[in-house]
Amino acid sequence: MTNYNAITHPSQPNYVAAVAGTNFGINDDGYYDIPANESSVFDLLENKGLKWKAYNEDIPDSGYTAYSANNGSYVRKHNPAIIFDNIGLNQTRSANVVSAAQFKVDIQNNNVPAYSFYTPNITNDGHNTDGTFAGNWLDGFLKSTIANATFVEDALILITFDESETYTERNQIWTCLIGGVIPQNLKNTTDDTFYTHYSALHTVELNWDLGDLGKGDTNKTLSNVFAFAAPALGYSNVNVTDIPFLNNTITGILTNNSWNATSSGNSSSSSGGSGGSQGNGSVGAVHVPVAAAIFAVLAAFVPYLF
Repeated sequence: MTNYNAITHPSQPNYVAAVAGTNFGINDDGYYDIPANESSVFDLLENKGLKWKAYNEDIPDSGYTAYSANNGSYVRKHNPAIIFDNIGLNQTRSANVVSAAQFKVDIQNNNVPAYSFYTPNITNDGHNTDGTFAGNWLDGFLKSTIANATFVEDALILITFDESETYTERNQIWTCLIGGVIPQNLKNTTDDTFYTHYSALHTVELNWDLGDLGKGDTNKTLSNVFAFAAPALGYSNVNVTDIPFLNNTITGILTNNSWNATSSGNSSSSSGGSGGSQGNGSVGAVHVPVAAAIFAVLAAFVPYLF
């Protein structure tokens, strides 16, 4: 996918936007609690009776709500589900926020839910390393965990970054789709349709007839669905030629309202990038064009497309 874009900077508002259609004005990586009356894709899935899980590397316990753990290898800002109070403060729902080790168990037991969000740790995602390291990790992850899993035959898996490193150019990020629902003639090809994180959300919504969140997921310019699936989903994409930079967060209910800002007067302003080398890092078929961007795997398992 040669024209996939993040929504803003830094990391956290992109993770939130990917599941909520908005980042609620979050403009840093501080500790936020999204009010319980705000909805996300997790609510839409549950309303349809569909199961979901958020798999997180190095999270110490299911439903863990603290800012970080394991010497910072796990960070809450990359775990969007737990940021919502209607999940984080609900023992039943937060039990769906689990360790990445559970992913392999669920694969072995044929118990992978309809929708999964997988987040590597701060090393494997390229944040504290670089694109080559993240590419090596991804190569190993795909071969050891994904390649022989039977669920992939009926799945669509989106692999993407949360943001680019550069704030002065458009917020384009490396992204690819894999999975058995992709038509054979489109495998190993490219797609130059304009997409954003809202596109993944919108595709999931239409696939299961979930309804929508009435936010960025309904913005015609920003929410093109994945082109190969658009005909089956009955949706017509927009040809976007004036590509927005998408580097700024729109003010919202949580702007400057992180726990850090309201409780200690010290709002976090982490850039979400860790420096590191520039240019292209490549490992086998894995090409990572922005070495310092945070790497994430968004896995939406979509068995009903066709």
